[in-house]
Amino acid sequence: MTMIKTFAAVNMASTGALAGLKLGETPFQLGGNAKLYFPAAIGGAGVITLEGSPDGKTSPSTYTTIRTLNAAQTAGLWVELTDLPAYIRMNVTTAGTGTFTPTLHGVQ
Repeated sequence: MTMIKTFAAVNMASTGALAGLKLGETPFQLGGNAKLYFPAAIGGAGVITLEGSPDGKTSPSTYTTIRTLNAAQTAGLWVELTDLPAYIRMNVTTAGTGTFTPTLHGVQ
């Protein structure tokens, strides 16, 4: 069982949704908790929305916003998430600067 899931690299220079990560198994069980680690804070005026979905469909999209994050909110590098969905993804809604690869860490 893996305790870490890695998102695709997030390039803050352009907007758009990244591929979703399938959750649902221990320690990422539905309704559970996890910590999202940012190896660097979001750069510039960038904004990311974390989106969850019960089935991962993108057409028509079943993703809804879980949390909105900006540079100040990721400066501490860890973001706690509660009530995990079956799928989670990042969506750059406002361009910023930098590229980073965040990881989701399971909490037992």
